[in-house]
Amino acid sequence: MEGSTHIVLDERFVIHVLDHRQPVAQCSQSLTPLPEAFRSTLEAYLLSLLKPRFRRKHFARFRPGSPVLDTYQELLDSVKRFGRVEDAIFLEASQQLAKQLFQAMQQLSGETAAGRAGVITPGDLLVGMFYTESLELEPTPYLFMIKVDLETGVQRQIESPGNGALRMVLRQQEGMLPKISSSNVQKSALVRWADDPQLYDVVMTDPQGGKQGIAKFFAEDFLQTEPFRTDEEKAELLFRRTHSWIVEQQDELSPQESGEVIEAVRNLFESHRDMDEPVSPRELVEAIPLREPRDTVVVQALKQSFAEALTVPEPDEEPIPADLEIMIQTLPQPVISSRVTYELDGGVRLSGDREAIERLFLRPPERGDYGTEFTIRTSTFRPIL
Repeated sequence: MEGSTHIVLDERFVIHVLDHRQPVAQCSQSLTPLPEAFRSTLEAYLLSLLKPRFRRKHFARFRPGSPVLDTYQELLDSVKRFGRVEDAIFLEASQQLAKQLFQAMQQLSGETAAGRAGVITPGDLLVGMFYTESLELEPTPYLFMIKVDLETGVQRQIESPGNGALRMVLRQQEGMLPKISSSNVQKSALVRWADDPQLYDVVMTDPQGGKQGIAKFFAEDFLQTEPFRTDEEKAELLFRRTHSWIVEQQDELSPQESGEVIEAVRNLFESHRDMDEPVSPRELVEAIPLREPRDTVVVQALKQSFAEALTVPEPDEEPIPADLEIMIQTLPQPVISSRVTYELDGGVRLSGDREAIERLFLRPPERGDYGTEFTIRTSTFRPIL
């Protein structure tokens, strides 16, 4: 999916209104005309999702029997039979998707009411398709679903032609340019199924979730996917784990060795990238330079701890086998550690690495009428004497 520089929107597009506080989803009974100004901003946003460096996007593969996958395959069948997705088939498929997402939203809303964690927001579901430049004789359409609060510049209106059927239309506000940006996108998914376990099926974003990842109701309950880690993500994870191991071993490693270890890992990534050869965690362990005089047993213990730091999963993470082959396409960004201190009421302070603190937020800080509220989940909570 990634790396495309140009996309073409399919003419079929529709908006459904999802408000979990209502008994049913408000599904449009006809396609939504797409104003040209809104088409341009929609294309730009979709293209940005395909960029390799788009922040905080996640990859996944469908579970067997996923209803969303079944619906997408119905669209592909229409392409094979008619050379295009028929309007009626697309509209029915989009309604099925809207109802499935609405059901997942209602389920989470019920769990929230019962006292379990979960916050949900009504929104409009934009459903459509697009194509990228491709050498395929029969290009495969991408399906996109964006749950969004439409921003200033365009208004979604619900019309009823008189036969009881609902129709969603977009009205551009005079003198204002419509736009879609991450600040108003709640969730998004790009689908292009490949019957290949080495490839991902879905690209997802969840701007509402911050660094906590994709909301369970969207990724698991609605899309029914399993996380998929790309080679680039695996390389970045190994690089971060190398940095974390150096910090943990700062009493054992000299300052010179600490710099040499991170440089050796980066150089190994670079050389394998240039030779178009895979690299494995085992090779990283073998490559680290430990130049200070040490007993052989100590050296082996350090290498063993490094191997475990690279391969043993943290909570909610999958293990990385020591012999896993990873293709390096881009070098990981340098790890920059920044500490931050938050001052709370009563002289209480929350201090630590900025990213480590953000990963603890189950619900990020949000300013309300009575102050700032947030939720933290931690497996460790003890006084430091």
